Amino acid sequence: MAKGVTDDRAVRVGVAFAKQASAAPPALLCAACVDILHVSGAGVTIMSGTNSGPVCSSDARMARLEDLQFSLGEGPCRDAYDQRAPVNEPDLQHQRIARWAQYTPSALEMGARGVFAFPLSLGQSRIGVLTLYQNGAGPLSTDQIADSLVVADVLAQTLVSIQARSRRPMLTRELSDVSAHRAEVHQASGIVSVQLGVPVDEALARIRAHAYATDQPVARVAEQVVSRALFLGDDRSNDGKE
Repeated sequence: MAKGVTDDRAVRVGVAFAKQASAAPPALLCAACVDILHVSGAGVTIMSGTNSGPVCSSDARMARLEDLQFSLGEGPCRDAYDQRAPVNEPDLQHQRIARWAQYTPSALEMGARGVFAFPLSLGQSRIGVLTLYQNGAGPLSTDQIADSLVVADVLAQTLVSIQARSRRPMLTRELSDVSAHRAEVHQASGIVSVQLGVPVDEALARIRAHAYATDQPVARVAEQVVSRALFLGDDRSNDGKE
């Protein structure tokens, strides 16, 4: 597929999903996934830290399927998260490679025939998994897979954005602090990048490493960098001194 076509797809699908997601509470994000991706159902599960568990499902049956994966500790969701790659099973009833000994019969009993899982990531940080369900057997089309990858990317950013506005913790502290969406964190990354002569991604990694080492939120470290109270070259606070 030509790069221009790929870019066009990313813009088209990303904008379509973002429009629905921006106006939807977390519980309706999965309904937006179904509409955009033309599947029978969808579920999103956070797979990090003590707050792990289903975030939303497109309907009650999908909620049971998501709970099933989480409760059994096996299924496409777990594999996609562990392997950091999409998992595609177009026909649970006739799998080429037998897997998910407990999950498969229960999922079939609930009416799921095809299951497809896409990891949700921001950089090197894994957040969770988007799982898509089909009532009938058969693979997702090439377009559906490409669209699903775009939706998974936008969904990961949406979840972090929701967390940043929420008083209730949904993600682990580390991932909540990935509010690299915040202008101040971006600004701090740019400052460190220039100071140390390193790429912006590495600069952000250094900010997060310092936050972890000093038990501070990333946003707080970013404030110190921007105010020139902290210089990460020697990882020490300058305390206003040259």
